[in-house]
Amino acid sequence: MSIFFHEQLSDTLDYLYQGGEIIFPLIFVSVWMWYLIVKKLYILNYWKKQRGKNADEIQSVITDYNADKTYDEKINRRLLQTIVKKRQQNIERHVQTIFVLASIAPLLGLLGTVTGMISTFEAISRFGTANTRAMAAGISEALITTQIGLIVAVPGLFMGHVIRRKTDAMQNRMDSFFLNMEHRIFFKTKINQEKT
Repeated sequence: MSIFFHEQLSDTLDYLYQGGEIIFPLIFVSVWMWYLIVKKLYILNYWKKQRGKNADEIQSVITDYNADKTYDEKINRRLLQTIVKKRQQNIERHVQTIFVLASIAPLLGLLGTVTGMISTFEAISRFGTANTRAMAAGISEALITTQIGLIVAVPGLFMGHVIRRKTDAMQNRMDSFFLNMEHRIFFKTKINQEKT
C-alpha cells in the first residue's frame, strides 16, 4: 500500500513538473480556493445546524441589539439594520474570492500554453525539427497547464455557485428576520403609543 502510494505520488509530481513554472501559481490558487470552499461550507453547515437549535444566529442579533439599543426609535432602527447588514456581510465574505480564484485558474493555464508554445518554437529555431524531445517538452508544458487550469476552474466554479445559492438563502432569511423584527418592535410600539 505504501509503495503504491509512493509510486502514485512520484508519478503525479513528475507529471506536474512537466507543466513548467506556471504549475506553482496554479497549485497555490487551487489550495487557496479549496481552503476557502471548505471553510465556507463548514461555516454554512454550522449556521444551518444552529438554525435548528433555537436559531442561535438570530438570537445573537437580538442580544447585540438589546445590548446597544437606546430610547430613540430612529437610532434603534438603524442599529438593528446595521447589525443585520453586518451579519449578511459575514455570510457573503469569501464567496467572491472563490469565483475570482476559479476564474484565474484557466487564465494561468492559458499563460502556460503560451509559454509552452514559445519554448516549442525556441526549440525548433535552435535544433530544427530533428530534436523531438525539446519540442515535446514545450508541448507538454502547454497542454498540462491548460488541463490543470481547467481541472481547478470547473469544480471551483461549481462549488462557488453551490455556496452562492446557500448564502443567498441565508441572506433572504436575514432580510425576513429584519422586516419581522422591525414590524414587531417599531410598528407595534407606534400603534400602542397611538392607542394610549
